[in-house]
Amino acid sequence: MQQRFGLIAGAGRFPLIFAEEAKAQGLFLVAIALKGIASDEINRLASQVHWIEIGEFQKMIDLLKTETVTEVIMAGKIPKTYLFSNISFDERLRNTLKKIENNNDDSILLALVSELNREGITVRDSTLYLKNLLIGSGVITDGDLNENELRDARFGFNIAKQIAGLDIGQTVIVKDRAVLAVEAIEGTDEAIFRGGALGNGGVVVAKVSKPNQDKRFDMPVIGINTINVMAKAGAKTLVVDAGKTIFLDKQKVISHAQASGIKIVAL
Repeated sequence: MQQRFGLIAGAGRFPLIFAEEAKAQGLFLVAIALKGIASDEINRLASQVHWIEIGEFQKMIDLLKTETVTEVIMAGKIPKTYLFSNISFDERLRNTLKKIENNNDDSILLALVSELNREGITVRDSTLYLKNLLIGSGVITDGDLNENELRDARFGFNIAKQIAGLDIGQTVIVKDRAVLAVEAIEGTDEAIFRGGALGNGGVVVAKVSKPNQDKRFDMPVIGINTINVMAKAGAKTLVVDAGKTIFLDKQKVISHAQASGIKIVAL
């Protein structure tokens, strides 16, 4: 009998790449896909797909239990702005959120993980089966960083680590050792656009893991979209966390970055 495994799928390529690997591993993958957020491509990659609204937490639990799934991973971004939207949350989700002291990402996600655990569903490391996607160290693209680029990269990296430690965001945009933008609830892309505009291009984007990163959720991810956004914003350097950043579509991203005049370095 095939091992059954669950995937709670948010936005982006990460859930799709996990689903591809799960298929290659011979797993029976049950995907719980969030309507309006997850990609329709999940339908062809997962063994079974259930589409739910973002606020249907109890329905998600019931579906996983009906499918006899006891292990899941959470993959893909879920915009935090949904907290302040008109989308209705079910009673289970409302009661879960009432228990936490603040609405920081870790507080919310740990509360959801705890509820799943109570139901006999274990949330596993999001890099499960995908360790090969964790980025190495050093300059990933061709050529070295010049002295000014390296100073900005280190400055941005250190500031981003401090911001991430406060659970505000995981990305900062800097130029000439000045902070131009800090990611908060608006998300990485909007922070990059804002920083690029304020710096008139030529900015450095630093995206890092939290100092005590829980690998079950919210791992930093970079991919083609990251480079597309940086190119539009006029950013010149991307600095990330070596060994703690998920690097999707590596060769395509490196080629696209180099063609766009963007350097990628992992510290």
